[in-house]
Amino acid sequence: MTRVFRDNMAELYWLAFLLTGDRERSVQAYTGALNSDAPAPALQKFMLSWARRLVIVAALGTIRRQLHASALRIRPATKGELAGVSALAAADLAHLTKRDLEEALLAMEIFQRCVIILTILERLPVSEAAALLGSDEDSVKAAQARGVTEMTWRLASVLPSKSLGSFSLGQTAMAAFG
Repeated sequence: MTRVFRDNMAELYWLAFLLTGDRERSVQAYTGALNSDAPAPALQKFMLSWARRLVIVAALGTIRRQLHASALRIRPATKGELAGVSALAAADLAHLTKRDLEEALLAMEIFQRCVIILTILERLPVSEAAALLGSDEDSVKAAQARGVTEMTWRLASVLPSKSLGSFSLGQTAMAAFG
């Protein structure tokens, strides 16, 4: 398990940083996850997934109060906003840099940012993201819908115009900063 953390230190730290928005808390989250008593599975891919999950839990733990306050500001999503999330398709994000994505994410409200990271970038089901965030699924869906719209606007200047019609922050974005 230590090897997974060592070999993927930058990626796991950055995940904690994006979730917390704070470098000191990110270090706390990373080291907390590294020092956890989790079992060491035999498969490398599973170990990385496990490590990412430990970092997520630890990072969210450091910002629990801010998440709760931020979640209270989320209003219910309209049907149109929810439809925008389900209509996402892969976009050409080759021009997107790690810095572009980081700036766009860190400019967002903390709850919305964490929802986008968990549901879009980490591809967790809404129900699992809601459990991790200590929230309900409707709030997560509302934050997801608004976050996708906000990300589209924030990244509009760096993405080719043809990409915006089918903008998504899925696996292609992970490759951009992985």
